[in-house]
Amino acid sequence: MDLLNDIEGISMADGLMYCGSDAAYLKFINSFYHSIDQKADDIESAYEKEDYDLYTMKVHSLKSTSRIAGMPALSELALELEEAGRAGDIAFIKGNNNQLLCLYRSYKDKLSILDKIKKEEYEKLKPISDDELKDAYSTLKDSILAEDYDATEFILKEVMKYKLPENDRATMNQLENLLKNLEWDEMSKVVSFT
Repeated sequence: MDLLNDIEGISMADGLMYCGSDAAYLKFINSFYHSIDQKADDIESAYEKEDYDLYTMKVHSLKSTSRIAGMPALSELALELEEAGRAGDIAFIKGNNNQLLCLYRSYKDKLSILDKIKKEEYEKLKPISDDELKDAYSTLKDSILAEDYDATEFILKEVMKYKLPENDRATMNQLENLLKNLEWDEMSKVVSFT
């Protein structure tokens, strides 16, 4: 948390106020960090296609998530662009879109410390046994087949408390991402290969 507090452009006090705890804030800011590339590309794509309704929706989302993450300057600029989109002020959008994208993407580098922290924490984990891993996959297959979100999420969280072989860790990360979008068929395909 101290490392995050030293990052320019982040108000941890704001982030903690919105998230309520250190753990919730760390979870949120990790999610924010890992979505920067895709969401910045989405904003840029809507801008380039001159789809200002979609653009307005995307910057509205950025306004909210950056406020919760404790990034007041980014949130304020996104708010201004959202208001411009709602008012049809295309000149303002054209004059400020690059600034928004540059500022947003700058957090990719600023928050890269999260990867280092995650790696250090991962190295401290206890390795999972072969039997525990087999049981986890078997239980995941059942919960995915039943489309049981809570059970699947619980199993994934429990498994990720262990040090996993690289391929299995990648599989669990893939399942976590698919679960967020309720892509049960894709999840079934992933676990069928295990």
